[in-house]
Amino acid sequence: MDERQQKFELYLDEKIAACKQRTKLLTEDDRVDEGNFEKVRANVYEIFRTILSVAERTCGKDDLAKRRFFLQKAEQIPTGWKTSYKDAKQHGDVKKMHIEDIKLDTVQEIKDMCMQIWEETT
Repeated sequence: MDERQQKFELYLDEKIAACKQRTKLLTEDDRVDEGNFEKVRANVYEIFRTILSVAERTCGKDDLAKRRFFLQKAEQIPTGWKTSYKDAKQHGDVKKMHIEDIKLDTVQEIKDMCMQIWEETT
């Protein structure tokens, strides 16, 4: 695993840990809905940590192929979330809209960080 991939994996691990910590604190503070929203965010980070490891197994040492694989999945996966958001909006389901919005914002943040890390010179 190269330095950029390690840095990206560390970023994902730190985000997951932070979300889990916020979930715990919010739940202890009887803010269960907000805690659940943090769980959703953590799940998105976990999905993309898994995709990163799949990219490693699938593409081997080809860093460009790994990045391309990862970003392709980062475009494909949220399509269902976008559809779900539109459906929730049509039905006035504000809570579902918020959940889908969290997922979409999180995946955008992940893609931005991926690009930032991979564009750095090592």
